Amino acid sequence: MSENREEPQLANVPEEDIAAEKQGNGYILKSAEGPVGEITYRLVDADTWVLDHTYVDPRYRGGNLAKRLLNLVVDEAREKGRKIIPACSYALAQFKRNSEYADVWRKD
Repeated sequence: MSENREEPQLANVPEEDIAAEKQGNGYILKSAEGPVGEITYRLVDADTWVLDHTYVDPRYRGGNLAKRLLNLVVDEAREKGRKIIPACSYALAQFKRNSEYADVWRKD
């Protein structure tokens, strides 16, 4: 009986080995192998962003990288006094589950 082996999972890469960088209207996460995740938003008006995309390479899923990306955008929104409309499914689920985002969530 032969085993079908897939690529090794990299979810156990230490978080400190993955760097975050601001890139345009969003952030990317990079490991030594290259980009592993991204989050983007677009401007609706001077006070509101639509968070429209969150992605983490499947080999790096299972940790907190998506939430790390989300928190980067949320922290930036707080610093700039902006509200967020969570349009991507991941962001919307996190906003619904976690009251910590209530101060930046534009629900209308």
